[in-house]
Amino acid sequence: MRLTQYSHGSGWACKLAPSELAQVLKQFEQHKALKSENLIVGLENPDDGGVINVGETKIIQTVDFFTPILDNPYDWGRVAAANALSDIYAMGGEPISALQLVCWPREEIGFDILAEVINGGLDIMGEAGCTVIGGHSIDDKEPKYGFSVTGIIKDNPLLNNSISDKDSLYITKPLGIGIIATAIKKDIASEEEILEATNTMVGLNKEALRFAKDHNANALTDITGFGLLGHLSEMIRDTKLSAEINSKKIPVINGVEELLRKDIYPSGSQRNFASVKDKLIYKIEDDKIKLFCDAQTSGGLLISLPGNSAINPKEVKETYGIDIWEIGEINTKYNEKINII
Repeated sequence: MRLTQYSHGSGWACKLAPSELAQVLKQFEQHKALKSENLIVGLENPDDGGVINVGETKIIQTVDFFTPILDNPYDWGRVAAANALSDIYAMGGEPISALQLVCWPREEIGFDILAEVINGGLDIMGEAGCTVIGGHSIDDKEPKYGFSVTGIIKDNPLLNNSISDKDSLYITKPLGIGIIATAIKKDIASEEEILEATNTMVGLNKEALRFAKDHNANALTDITGFGLLGHLSEMIRDTKLSAEINSKKIPVINGVEELLRKDIYPSGSQRNFASVKDKLIYKIEDDKIKLFCDAQTSGGLLISLPGNSAINPKEVKETYGIDIWEIGEINTKYNEKINII
């Protein structure tokens, strides 16, 4: 059974574009349901998760679910869980509990397949030390799976746009997930590409967060549905600062550039480019820009570290077990623009 054939899109490429969401949410800016004296991070300053004070504890809440991104049900479950946990880590928090969200075509796909999906999700939640305490399911023509996750944070949350001039930018996973997911749906992805993409997506960002905290990160976000450039544009939002990234230093999953040359590119990534193009300055080839707008599912962290940080990728790998790439810097050259060289 090819689960991806039941999906109109692939993973986070199904996500609505930032401009589309802004158009809807703008109508509700003054709604009382969006206001609270205990609210720390909400829709007024959108981030990877919401943060609210509950007594002396800060609670982080997130929710993520999507259509099948892989044909293997167990791996789809693992990816969905890792992706849902990522926003907790991106806010600097520790995941505590989760609720499962299931949409299932009960008369078309057997419940034995759903059991494999759930098993994958539970395995990753167990790895993260996050307790699954329940959930909700509905009969739906298109399968979907994910989690609502609650986390806690002792200190102040790590925001996505609290950057400083001369910060260095790092990412912790290679790009190209959206393109490979589209190739899987079209049944043209190689086994090697599927394996590398799967291994990338199921990796937790737990240790990447530990690295960021140990090195006094100024700002943090995860690279998911809006692509690298979309999330980087959120990082420089309302700061009067700009970002400069080196296109040659950005890691890409093997085979992705070849797939892109074959015109394999998800619609969600196309919407990402349309949303961010006015903020870009570049003279490199369009395919590179398209790749940097590719919608990622369970992508890595985008970390803004103080410019005087001395980072050795080999030592990071030995200490934290993660890969890391320095891709650029924050500066004052342009006002809230992304310069790609």
